[in-house]
Amino acid sequence: MKSKQGKFILSIVIVVVIVIALGFILNNKSVTGPGKYDDFAKALKSQGAEFYGAFWCPHCQSQKAMFGSSKKYMPYTECSNPNRSQTQVCIDKKIETYPTWYFKDGITVTSSAEPIACKVQPSNDSTENPICASIGSQSTPTWKFAEHAFSIKSPSEPIKEGNVWKFSPEASATGEVPLEFLAKQINFTLPQ
Repeated sequence: MKSKQGKFILSIVIVVVIVIALGFILNNKSVTGPGKYDDFAKALKSQGAEFYGAFWCPHCQSQKAMFGSSKKYMPYTECSNPNRSQTQVCIDKKIETYPTWYFKDGITVTSSAEPIACKVQPSNDSTENPICASIGSQSTPTWKFAEHAFSIKSPSEPIKEGNVWKFSPEASATGEVPLEFLAKQINFTLPQ
């Protein structure tokens, strides 16, 4: 009788181990294969793009999620210590909001409308647009383009050529930046 119980229990244990092993293999199969945006994330890094964020920032997590399994190749720098204080690297870089992107060759924005230009905050200028209170920077002027959900912070004025605005390499894009915009900054064609 004990022999039958022992065999039965052993059979159950073997089945459970097999099911767990299969689940692990099938679950990790998608992680180990190439991601759709692997080449794009690697190109961002190799072309000098920088992405700053914080582990507790939901917009940073959304930005990373856009890359799927390719997020491991992103040029990401964590700006938050476990106690949510800012790391010295990000203090030195003057990162004020997350996510923040920098591009080696600066930022180019196409816009059919004039942006809202915000002075360094807090601004005591009563004629300044109220939106500046929510997107403004304590150290850098900020531009908000109606066509884009993110804003551009730049210590210098952009150069305008028609409906194209060119910002210097010191400029940063803050907020969730669409993949298409990121790709345009490094002249990369996204996979379909």
